[in-house]
Amino acid sequence: MILKELIQKYEFDAIVPDLLTIDEPVQNNLYAFKEAFDELRRMAPGDAGGKQILVSEEIETDDDGNETERYLHATNCEGDFWAASLAKEVVIQAEITEIRALAQILWHMTFYGFTAGHEGYRNDTQKNKYERMAAILEYHQFCNYARIKREKKPTDWNLRCALTMEEWDTYHACEAHRNRAKRMRDARQNRQIAHFEHMGRIQRLIDSIDATNRYTNDADYKYLFDQREIRDFMFYARTTTMETRAQYIADNITKYFHEDLTHYAFNDIIISFSDGYQVSKEELKTLCGAIFPLMGRCHDADGRAIGCTTSHTPQFRVKFAILNSLGHDIRVRIISSR
Repeated sequence: MILKELIQKYEFDAIVPDLLTIDEPVQNNLYAFKEAFDELRRMAPGDAGGKQILVSEEIETDDDGNETERYLHATNCEGDFWAASLAKEVVIQAEITEIRALAQILWHMTFYGFTAGHEGYRNDTQKNKYERMAAILEYHQFCNYARIKREKKPTDWNLRCALTMEEWDTYHACEAHRNRAKRMRDARQNRQIAHFEHMGRIQRLIDSIDATNRYTNDADYKYLFDQREIRDFMFYARTTTMETRAQYIADNITKYFHEDLTHYAFNDIIISFSDGYQVSKEELKTLCGAIFPLMGRCHDADGRAIGCTTSHTPQFRVKFAILNSLGHDIRVRIISSR
């Protein structure tokens, strides 16, 4: 059978036990695996391109032929378009159940992200000012030992320059023979690079909020630059009807989201929807009823925060944003920081 048929055959809860045995981080991302699973059930199969998904047991050995590792592997689904993978025939070449094979396939398909767009699969986005400052510092540090011509205004291509094997040998030899003054200089530069990279990640987070939020501006999120720890979580509704979208996210949070957010001082809740599909008061009540307990906030019957269960009083804001690619779905983003 093709993957689409296999996914329709089982419910998500049936594959959870096998999914948890694949990799430890799965436990903290079950809610995202659930969303990906339901998105795949909604999608139509595309063109398989004549390929199959083969689920087999791989055995690795050392130089003497002794077995060192044994694991399952699913081919032709990691990094491929989801619609194409849905159309591929699933061939199980190991002594495992269909459910175990399906869990393995889902794990491989979500390696680059939990949406059909494969978040993180390609990164062609332009650097912001902090990311570029970090890259330029790295470039100058690299040039200290690489024996290449230093550009006054390096382009992104210069920042990713490549060396021959002989040039790399020269680079490593020069770096290995640094005196104390050069090591101290590099340590200072590394601290600066780490600082700019941290600022760059925060600026990219703020830019991603501004890209969809017509009701605010980046000044509302400047406080994030003063936070030492920031967590960013996204929840998508993956339902066939608009009426169940808020309850879907609430159930997913309650059942599969295991993060403790009570230690964070600030929480931004950003609810995104398409034009014409605004969130109703009842939906907002449902969502807040599931989210507030994560932050240690008590709420009344109408979903309004009325107190807290923590020693501190965490601050929170609920904001709305437009993201027309959602269709009738909604997306809830929680940004917690301290």
